[in-house]
This record gives sequence, structure tokens and C-alpha cells, in this order.
Amino acid sequence: MKKKENERQGIETQKTVKSVPATPVSTKKRKIFKRVACIVGAALAVVGVFFSGWFARWFSIEPEMRSLIMVKDRIDAEYYEDVSNERFYEAIFGAINDEVLDKYSGYMTAEEYAAETESMKGKQLGIGLVLRTQDENGNPQILVTRVCGNSPAETANIPVGAKIVGFGKSETQLTRSEVYDDFKSFLETCAEDESFFIEYTHAGERVVSAICRSAYVENYVFYRTNKSAYTFTGKNALTATERGESLSVLDNDTAYIRLIQFTGNAAKEFDEAMKLFKQDGKKNLVIDLRGNGGGYMDVLADIASYFCKDGSAKPTVAVADYGEKREKFKADRNLYKQFFGADSRICVLADGDSASASECLLGCMLDYGALTYEDICLSEWNGEAKTYGKGIMQTTYYVDPIKKDAVTLTTAQIRWPVSDTCIHGRGILETDGTKKVVGSYEGEIELQNAIKALF
Repeated sequence: MKKKENERQGIETQKTVKSVPATPVSTKKRKIFKRVACIVGAALAVVGVFFSGWFARWFSIEPEMRSLIMVKDRIDAEYYEDVSNERFYEAIFGAINDEVLDKYSGYMTAEEYAAETESMKGKQLGIGLVLRTQDENGNPQILVTRVCGNSPAETANIPVGAKIVGFGKSETQLTRSEVYDDFKSFLETCAEDESFFIEYTHAGERVVSAICRSAYVENYVFYRTNKSAYTFTGKNALTATERGESLSVLDNDTAYIRLIQFTGNAAKEFDEAMKLFKQDGKKNLVIDLRGNGGGYMDVLADIASYFCKDGSAKPTVAVADYGEKREKFKADRNLYKQFFGADSRICVLADGDSASASECLLGCMLDYGALTYEDICLSEWNGEAKTYGKGIMQTTYYVDPIKKDAVTLTTAQIRWPVSDTCIHGRGILETDGTKKVVGSYEGEIELQNAIKALF
């Protein structure tokens, strides 16, 4: 039946076509038809290329990666609970960070990378305290081991060595606790620039101090003599401000500079500190790198330019060894003779947290004769006196320039500029001929003992 109907329809259609009088097609319409045909043909060609390219790309991916994509699709379609993209990829990238890469490398979300970038510029948000959360026996404590420069904590004169024992939004109603997680939870309830109170003990006294969480640019350089002390304050942490205690253990010819990190405005701050050094007529310098975990190579190069005693006008300060190629990091100046004379002495304090760029600076100073191992004093912790031993460099790459997530990867070994030494996994040791003092969180005992050991 259907066959006959189809045949009849075909005949009728054919008859209808034949009954329509022929109408000539104009030249203009022929051109339009050709253009349309070309456009349609081109579109089909593009679609064909797209799909052929897509299939080529799909099958060029490792089978395991294709399986991962298909597992993700199947989870989205069939799993009885909703698994968000954030949760899924957080687990994947977390495993990459923890199980695949070394501890210096890792994937960062766009938010994490933006926060890291701001932090490395010196831009911080917080109270400005570095804390140790357990004592030697594993008991909870909230011990201040460092006060960040130009921070609310520095303005509030919170001292290193203080033990926080209470906190609250009212001076008369404080929660007393020495558990860090309690303090952290409390801080999360405080709005930016909202004043609150902390109670701490120090040198046998109990003090209650007002403080707040605020945005600030961190200062990384502190300058002291036996008569004065300076930090750097202001919007960009570049204003030399007399604040803090002088260092009486120094003699009249010697100044002290503490360098916290090779980040932010550290190079400019160091320049300002060296101007103070010259204005004060000092000839000897103690550089404190304790706790300095490193930073950027360009900041290192700027600061190292003061200590390349036997170097050229534009000395190499470190070498990155990528395996197949090498890159030299150079200072664009050599300032040693402008600040130090033939009878000058430079000494360095370091500890197990002095790493990376700190060890590069030490290597540069040793290679160019600005100091010897006897001019280094190491702090001993847990029976060991050494620097950290990080002689590798990381590079950060955008993963997706639109999404702006990133991955940091270890890309090179770092070697000293003349001896080609790489201290990775070793560090600088007491057996190299350094001095040594016992580490201490009690005020400035460790610092004073180190300077006495060197001089």
C-alpha cells in the first residue's frame, strides 16, 4: 500500500513540475546562487576541518587522559550525589601537588595565584605576626617569632618572644586560650580594620594591647647600630623611620641589617639602609639572614651588588643550570668599594630556615671574597647548625591565560657564580668552618650571642 502511494505521489509531483512554465534565471541571481554555494561549501569545509581536528586532537591525548575525561562525564551523568567541578578538580590537582611534584612545585587556582602574586609584592592583609604554635614538648602555645615590618603588630609594639594567652573584641571580656586554632577562628570573625584586643606575656609582664587586621605593604629590612634603630614605613614601606631598640652589643664601627626576604621592595629598602650605613660612618656590617627563605633572583642581584668584592663591574651573582643550557644572573653594578674599605669586615647570621636566595647571597659573598666561612654564624636548633640547603629554582607559568590559574615548577639547579657550587640537599654546615650559637626564642639572646661569637 505504501509503495503504491509513494509511486503515485512521485508521478503527481513529476506532472506538477512539468506543468510549471520555465522561468529564465537572471545573471545577478546566478551570482547570488554561486556565492551562497561557496559560503555553504566553505562552512561545510570548516566544520569538516573542525571535527577532523577535534578527532585528531582527541586521539592524540594519552589514553589515560581520555579515560579521565570520560570518567568525569560518567560521574556527572550517573553518580547518585552531585560532585561539583571544584571538588573534582581540587582532588585531581591536590594529588598532583602532593604525589607527583616536589614540595616547591604545585598548581594554583586563579585566586591562589593572585594572592601569591600580591604577597610577593609585599602586599599583605593581617595583623603581621609570625607564630610558633607548639613548644619543644608539643604543648600548644601562641609564641611570636617575628613581627612583620610596617604591620599593625609593629605599630602596636608587639615584641618578639611574646606569648599570646587571650583575645577578644572587648578589653574586659577576653577569651583566654593558648591554642592557635582558637586564635585563628577568632581572627576570622574580625572585619578588616576592626579593632580588637590581645593579651600576652613577655619578660614577666602581662599586657593587653589593641590591634586590628589591616592591609599593609611589608617592610623586609631593619637597620640598627649601638645608638639607633630604623625600620621602613609608609605606603610603600620606603620611609626610613626611627623605631625600635638600638643594639648595644655592637661596637662603634659596626652596623646591623636584618633582611627578611628577597621580595617586595626589599632591594630599595636595602639601598636606603646602606645609605644610613654610609651616613653613620660605619665600616663593618652584620647581615642577618635567619629565617630568610629566599625570593626573587632580580632582588638578589640588586642586593648582592654590594658584596661582590673581587667581582667585575657587572658581576654574575648566580647561575641557573637547566641541564641543556645555563643562565647567568648578573648585577648591573658593583658597589662594594663605595661602602667598604680594605679593613672592613662583613659577617652573616643564618639558620636552618635560611634558604634559596639567602644561600645564593652567601655563596656570592664567599666566591668574591667579601667573607670567609669564619665570618658566618649558624644558629643551632635540635642539635644541628646549618642552612636549609635549597639550591634549586622555581618558575611560574600561566596554565590558562584567560582563567589565569598557574603552575609553579622546579626548573633549574642554582650554582654559585665562581666555584659552581650547588648546595642543594646540603646547605652550609658548621663543619665548613663557621661559628655556632644555640638558637633561642627568648628576646635577643641568640642575636647578641652570635655577634659576640663573631667579634
